[in-house]
Amino acid sequence: MTKVSFKKALVALDATLMDGFVLEYVSQFYKSFGIEEIIFLHAIKEIDTRIEIDGYADAETNALDEIKEKLTYKIGQYDFKDSRTEIVVKHGSPAGIILRDAVEFSFDLIVMGRKRSLEGSGIVSSHIARKSPTSILFVTQNMNPSLRNILVPVDFSEHSSLATHAGVTIEEHSKAKLSLINIYDVPLGYYKMGKTYEEFAEIMEGHAKNDFDLFLKSNDINTKYPCHFTVRGSNSKIDIVFEYALESRSDLIIIGSQGRTNASAVLLGSFAEKMVFRDTDIPVLIVKKEGENMSLLQALLSL
Repeated sequence: MTKVSFKKALVALDATLMDGFVLEYVSQFYKSFGIEEIIFLHAIKEIDTRIEIDGYADAETNALDEIKEKLTYKIGQYDFKDSRTEIVVKHGSPAGIILRDAVEFSFDLIVMGRKRSLEGSGIVSSHIARKSPTSILFVTQNMNPSLRNILVPVDFSEHSSLATHAGVTIEEHSKAKLSLINIYDVPLGYYKMGKTYEEFAEIMEGHAKNDFDLFLKSNDINTKYPCHFTVRGSNSKIDIVFEYALESRSDLIIIGSQGRTNASAVLLGSFAEKMVFRDTDIPVLIVKKEGENMSLLQALLSL
């Protein structure tokens, strides 16, 4: 079976109240993700040196050291004793630094907060989600800090296979239970075939279940994982996933990023992007194929 590893994680902190939510979540569940090494990174765009320009270099070093000292105290309030940790503070564009470090140091996972009402616009998290070459976990502001039920939406593609394998990895390291959801469609013009909508929906569900069995077999996934099948109807797939996530009390949603590239960016698939930035309190993990779009991102970061 294809293994998805999260052994080395970069945890992005922004020195706001959101850091507390991120640190609480990571400290509770880093073992559940199989994380063995954590780099806590804070990137600061502007440094208030308050001195004459000829002493700027020393002032910048002192300012970064002061920030690191404060972060060391904050992180020390949480338990990371079973992992290797390091605190890094850098001066520059937060998104640029996070993406460059993800490439240079080959992280398996980026963890960062996604805000609803706290300070910050979310521009950085949106930029990183689109361009990150590695998997990324968004911890939400008003989450329920638990990990009992994991939900993976599947369309039986390669990317949903990666997301499922990620769920298997987390389940193996925790007490969480993994389940899947598949949303199928009834084709337009079904009535021309002499069947009701309900009759055709039943036929399409049968096809979906057959595809699911083939998906499990071809991807070497254990058949013990239940899958909820539902017809889309007039609802959006995003709404259906989140409604079912709430109904099933899911604590984490895992999605595969169906990445695509163009001359200037590395983009998420539209479904993945809408899932990440939906106004919800459930953490979302985007799983990306190892090395996918890496060469393009390296070229972009070198500009």
